[in-house]
Amino acid sequence: MSPWTSAVGATQLARLLRSQSEGGRDPGVPGRRVPAYRALADGVRLLVCEGRIPVAARIPAERELAAALALSRTTVASAYETLRGEGFLESRRGAGSWTAVPA
Repeated sequence: MSPWTSAVGATQLARLLRSQSEGGRDPGVPGRRVPAYRALADGVRLLVCEGRIPVAARIPAERELAAALALSRTTVASAYETLRGEGFLESRRGAGSWTAVPA
């Protein structure tokens, strides 16, 4: 049985991220930009917390999302690693990544 309940495509996730983007600005410090990986991780986390991406939804592979957002794969990999560390993402080699809620 698959560990995820639904899937979010790269194009769909890119559209959702763009719809709630703050332009990469740090909301706490006017004029200060946050790193791209942090902005991406924050965006995905917000989408999960708001319920716009369901928990246990499969998200795109790093390479697919990087192409859809015109970012480097390293940036997406760093964002995914940040989300895994915070408990908002689970991954298994060969099986993909899916959203989660920290315990």
